Amino acid sequence: MAEHIFRLKNTPLGTVLVKFYQVIPYSSEAFERELITEHLRKQWGKDRTVIVQSSKAFYQGPVLSNTVLIGAVARLAERCPACNCVRIEREAARGMSW
Repeated sequence: MAEHIFRLKNTPLGTVLVKFYQVIPYSSEAFERELITEHLRKQWGKDRTVIVQSSKAFYQGPVLSNTVLIGAVARLAERCPACNCVRIEREAARGMSW
């Protein structure tokens, strides 16, 4: 699960969610598993079905390698110094995203 989630409004990319994670030891596969687990927990239906609706992230990976909204994300990352991964995605119209 994300350690911290921030909403940035009025960016050149529109409204985006910036989610910070702590994945230790880091690997792209471990981070992907964390994201999938988080998504499935949110989408688990009352009838025990899983609905998977994915969208592309603008960026997901190590915080230090981020190439999207660099200044803003760097300032937000200071609030979670233990977090080593970030996912930046467009906020969905209904307020939920993946």
